[in-house]
Amino acid sequence: MANDPANDDLYSKVLSLNLFDDDDDEEDAVCKQKLTDLANGTTNPRNAAIDFDRWVVQRANHRLTELLKKNGHGSAPRYASPNVSGTIEVTWASIARLCSAFPPHHPGQDTIIQFLEVLGDLPKHQAPDQMPESESDETHLVTLWQFGDNDVSPTEIFRREAEEFSYPYSDIETPGSEVAVRWRNFQSAVARITALGISKLAFLSALGDILPSHPLYPDLEERKIGGPNRVSGDTVAAAQWIIWPDEGRFAYQQCKNLRETGPRSMWHPERWQQWKVQFAFVEGDDRFTPKARLAAKLARQQMASFEEEDRSH
Repeated sequence: MANDPANDDLYSKVLSLNLFDDDDDEEDAVCKQKLTDLANGTTNPRNAAIDFDRWVVQRANHRLTELLKKNGHGSAPRYASPNVSGTIEVTWASIARLCSAFPPHHPGQDTIIQFLEVLGDLPKHQAPDQMPESESDETHLVTLWQFGDNDVSPTEIFRREAEEFSYPYSDIETPGSEVAVRWRNFQSAVARITALGISKLAFLSALGDILPSHPLYPDLEERKIGGPNRVSGDTVAAAQWIIWPDEGRFAYQQCKNLRETGPRSMWHPERWQQWKVQFAFVEGDDRFTPKARLAAKLARQQMASFEEEDRSH
């Protein structure tokens, strides 16, 4: 396992889970409590995933049964339907929040990742989302749990969560701030989720943010303190995609085998080389924070090891 360059102060602590909202209804609260118990280690990931799936299906089926008794078949507004897709959305939004709470490869983060893996490995099954038009109508059913290429629902949820941290002049550029730490944690979890094929979230990688061509990359001459500090925060976060063996090998293989283009592209051989240059730049410039320079050094060394490993095969 790689040594995390940020291992003191907030960087090594579990942060607030931030799951519950004032406008949560009863079902939202039950969903979030189950995920809180998971994150706190009250239940193990496998049992938690099986119980959670059972609750989601039973809740949707019960709601459908009650609605059919009351209204019969036919269309109904979203608020008066089984709405299993709404439950899935709340689940993903909660998972996205949990991603920023735990340090990289902390047992709490491991638990969340394992929970998602167990859900993804369950036999595919269906639950009702809308009211059926007739007894033979199956278009109202949603398949659980479709991850990877078959499930695009988490991408925008995770994008919105990323924007809670990464925007112009955010506290990413305040070394040691909670926002900077959460951004590091979030990037680590998203890298693991992406590398495991659970969801395609590479377009959110801070590896893009550390390149001078990125819209959020600051002018280091005009912003002599905030600029280097922002690059430092993004560098520590971006390094999470490289310094850990599984995530780093995934990134290397993606860049080696793909030539993505477009606004959400991340993987390309040229990008790999650009990251090496940028990590070397940060490592060698004392305008950047010690944590960022160490993260850049570890990332650059790990990139070289992946290349050497590839050449030896």
